[in-house]
Amino acid sequence: MSIRLKLLLTYIVGIFLTALIVAATGIGVVTAAVSYFASSLVKEQSAEEAFRRGIDIVVDLRYAERYAPEQLASPAFAVPIGDRLEPFGGFLVVQQGERWESYGALKEGEAFLSFLEREAQVPTHHSDSLFLTSSWDNRELLSLRYDFPEIEAPLSYYLIIDVTDTEAKGDRFQLFLLLGISTLLGIILIPLLWITTMDIVRPLRKLEQGSQRIAEGDLDFSLHSKLRNEVGSVIRSYEKMRSELQRSISAQLALEENRKQLVSNISHDLKTPLTSIKGYVEGIRVGIANDPEKLNKYIDVIYSKTLDMDRMIDDLFLLSKLDLQQERFHLEAVPLQQFYEQTMNELRMEYEGEGIALTSEYEAGPDASAMMDAQKIKRVILNIVSNSVKFMDKPDPRIHIHFGRRDGQWVVGVTDNGPGLTPVELEHIFDRFYRADANRNQNVAGSGLGLAIAKQVITYHGGTIHAKSESGRYLTILFAIPMNNDRDGRA
Repeated sequence: MSIRLKLLLTYIVGIFLTALIVAATGIGVVTAAVSYFASSLVKEQSAEEAFRRGIDIVVDLRYAERYAPEQLASPAFAVPIGDRLEPFGGFLVVQQGERWESYGALKEGEAFLSFLEREAQVPTHHSDSLFLTSSWDNRELLSLRYDFPEIEAPLSYYLIIDVTDTEAKGDRFQLFLLLGISTLLGIILIPLLWITTMDIVRPLRKLEQGSQRIAEGDLDFSLHSKLRNEVGSVIRSYEKMRSELQRSISAQLALEENRKQLVSNISHDLKTPLTSIKGYVEGIRVGIANDPEKLNKYIDVIYSKTLDMDRMIDDLFLLSKLDLQQERFHLEAVPLQQFYEQTMNELRMEYEGEGIALTSEYEAGPDASAMMDAQKIKRVILNIVSNSVKFMDKPDPRIHIHFGRRDGQWVVGVTDNGPGLTPVELEHIFDRFYRADANRNQNVAGSGLGLAIAKQVITYHGGTIHAKSESGRYLTILFAIPMNNDRDGRA
């Protein structure tokens, strides 16, 4: 679910829940407040009894005011009213003119009456208001003032009840109300904060930490996110970028290392023929080649070394173009049997005069063909055979070339009876300029790029190349490329 949709749903649900919770909480708070404060007013009586007593007192006062006003100033009428206020912890005070009287089982004396008179006259206490709150004898008393203006002599009844518990509960109620509001806000905000933290803040903090590590040059870490939203998508894209950047930097470092190795190897492999050429030229200059036969021999050696250098430069140029993908390949359907015959004829012409026993077999089928650049594949085979000839150490050198097919691929294998390679050397056989240390000490001529070029060409054709060997006995190099459909439409 996207963050936008999640926040929108959270917003809608939050509004609905807020309205519902506020309404329910408001009703609950009002109900609880009324019940909470009422319990301190009604004292030991039930709420129903307290309500009935209160109504009865008011009805009696209203009835007397309308039908028997002369009774209101009578103590006989006031005493029962004061007694009926006893369940409320209260009593009655009557003011008529300058006279103040207290009635009821819990009535107070002159000191209180004087106090109440002063309180009623204090402007800040709103002496003309209906209610008056007074603190007396460690108690909080609430006075309900009831005036009778229709009577000739001004008369007022003060219905006084004890609200000490109510005041104490009021202080606690503020705390409860604050806790209730906090709980309400928590119910509303916690889900939103949870979503924001888990889906936005924490992943972004992880992304920030990753950015800092990249800025410091540290790419050896990974970022993972199971979130299926915009932030998760950004983290996955960021991880892909980090991985590609790390791979690119690693490749760049490897290329730089290869470049350094290339320069070193070129310097080494060019220096040998150059040294030979320099030595023979110097011999000609100082007159060592003092007869035509010796001079021709010196010139032949110089020419041979020049050809070696020329081949090395050609190999370097070709390998560079292959690396930069600037070498053009002319792919066409080539009949394999015809290609086999032409290639073997060239190899026999070149090596049979050197005492190399070349054998071959063709098992790809008379009508088989493959989509390839014939000249470059031929160069691959020539490079492999040339490599075997260069390092041959047996008195009866033999090279066998097999042309076959397997699983829709054309397979060529070249096997010699030369010195072979150890498993460690076998891992580097297709590296540029690589030659086993033992062979390098023999000062064998060559660029060391033949097999590296072969690998590049085969890879371009979508094929594979590998080698297997047993040290001291043989070396086999095999490559395979996809075949073209033959004349019957079969691979």
